[in-house]
Amino acid sequence: MAAKSKFDPNNTEVLISRNRHREIDIYSFLARIPIRAQHIVADIGCGPGYFTIPLAKHLCFGKVYAMDVQQQMLDLLIKRLDLSRLTNVDTLASQETVLPLKDDSLDGALVAFVLQEAEDPEGLLRETKRCLRSSGWIAVMEWYKRHTDSGPPVARRIDPVDMKAMLLRIGFRVIAESDLNTAQYMIVARG
Repeated sequence: MAAKSKFDPNNTEVLISRNRHREIDIYSFLARIPIRAQHIVADIGCGPGYFTIPLAKHLCFGKVYAMDVQQQMLDLLIKRLDLSRLTNVDTLASQETVLPLKDDSLDGALVAFVLQEAEDPEGLLRETKRCLRSSGWIAVMEWYKRHTDSGPPVARRIDPVDMKAMLLRIGFRVIAESDLNTAQYMIVARG
């Protein structure tokens, strides 16, 4: 099997573009997850911070750990954070299945459009679960496994049925699932 490629940091404008804002309503997303203003949340595979910055604004008494395996992505996020003057975000370089966090240190985790790139998606979910408190939540966003005009190759995508099965194997219980748009879905689960 060929190695999966990571998102090209030279194309980050796609990740923070107006089109993406039309495709994924950030306020609708925040309303669908069990987040509270004082939570400590990880944005795993944060890229240039499309979700990180709104999460940080929402977590006015909390904190965001923004993690990515690509330093270029973290550097772009740091620039965006400086412009937004947010101080409740820590950027952390991570490995794909080794997160630089203690056990039971998170109230929630966002894993948005990362698992289809991962060499070991189940390993990444297991590592995320290790970091979550027993009452913690995870929100997974991915692409439906069908052809769309944009997005990763269909062969890399993970069908929602397979995603739910993976979450259940790891010990999560699914509490909600929904369409983000016609091409993407979200599953919310608890540890």
